Amino acid sequence: MITTRDPESYREPMTEVRALWVVRTSITSPDKIANVVATAKRYGINTLFVQARGRGDAYYASTLEPRAEELSGQPTSFDPLATIIASAHAAGIQVHAWMNTDLIWSGVHKPRSAEHIVNSHPDWLARTSDGSCSPIASSQCEGLFVTPANPDVRRHNHDVFLEVVRNYQLDGIHFDYIRYPNADYDYGPATTSAFCAFMKATDPAAPVKSSQSARVHYIKAHFDSWTDWRRAQVTDMVESISRDAHAARPGIVVSAAVFADWKDATEGRGQDWKRWLADGALDAIVPMAYGPNTSKVAAQIADASAAASSAGRLCYAGIGAWHIPVESAVAKIEAARAIGAQGIALFSYGGVTRDGESAAYLDKLAHRCFARPATLPSMSWNVPAPAATLASGDSASGHGAAGH
Repeated sequence: MITTRDPESYREPMTEVRALWVVRTSITSPDKIANVVATAKRYGINTLFVQARGRGDAYYASTLEPRAEELSGQPTSFDPLATIIASAHAAGIQVHAWMNTDLIWSGVHKPRSAEHIVNSHPDWLARTSDGSCSPIASSQCEGLFVTPANPDVRRHNHDVFLEVVRNYQLDGIHFDYIRYPNADYDYGPATTSAFCAFMKATDPAAPVKSSQSARVHYIKAHFDSWTDWRRAQVTDMVESISRDAHAARPGIVVSAAVFADWKDATEGRGQDWKRWLADGALDAIVPMAYGPNTSKVAAQIADASAAASSAGRLCYAGIGAWHIPVESAVAKIEAARAIGAQGIALFSYGGVTRDGESAAYLDKLAHRCFARPATLPSMSWNVPAPAATLASGDSASGHGAAGH
């Protein structure tokens, strides 16, 4: 007997990433994680960017960084990252570890753990030319950043990323805050010394600058060279982590949430994401096109999409759904699709569900935008290895020995 499908319930699949950013406060208990995954499944979300590293701390089992203070009420056997990987994978949803890379603390109190970077390595903190930095977030700076210009910082961040890549069955890693706070940073003594040494190696006739004030003055007199060198330190870290992550887990997707205005990103913050795409360090770019104006958002997504396409990579449009009406989010999603972006990422699960308490926003959005199922786009350059050859630390539960 021939049967027909209900035209209202059957849709040909689309090919696109449909992602939610999941902030760390949404994964602090098994019940919260179950709600995240159930919500994603219900509304056709196929990818979760899960904040595994928040502020120089770990929402997973780490030998390198302290366990997040927000998990103090949970047994030490509770591993948020392993739990959400197991649950999401069972539901057919990918998990990418969202890692706040250089922002490592914000708030009025210092971290409690002596092992936290703020307490153990204050010399790693990025500073302004007057030597200041503050954990109190402002419109200009979100808190305390480590400086990418310090080789020890780059090495530590590399090892933190590789720890989760090797010990968890991740589908991707997702850079965030992979930058300096703004153009006023980093003028810490170690950074200014390193730059002057670089300039001396480039030009042996360059004068030796022994004092911090003399080095800052020298930088201002050679600002273009300083800007290029400062930017290169971030690029070096991205490329090193990406290269070794792909080697450790072939097929893993490396992406980055970036300032959508490339000029602002690269000149003021050292975040040269167009180069990262062109160099093949990123598999996908996620411009944070969070503004309310759809025309401006569309222009930002078009710029990122063109850069990704030129590099043979993908672009997922980051939409600031938490602070715009559903109709505005729909317009931006439709614009991104028309431009040719390969995916949509909504910020954030907590913002659009009121921390899991309301389905109203996603009900309306999914009805308009996600009625058709979606399959993930392919990445011909990024082919997973056979399961038997993956990192030996993996286990069926989603983590290895380090994950308890």
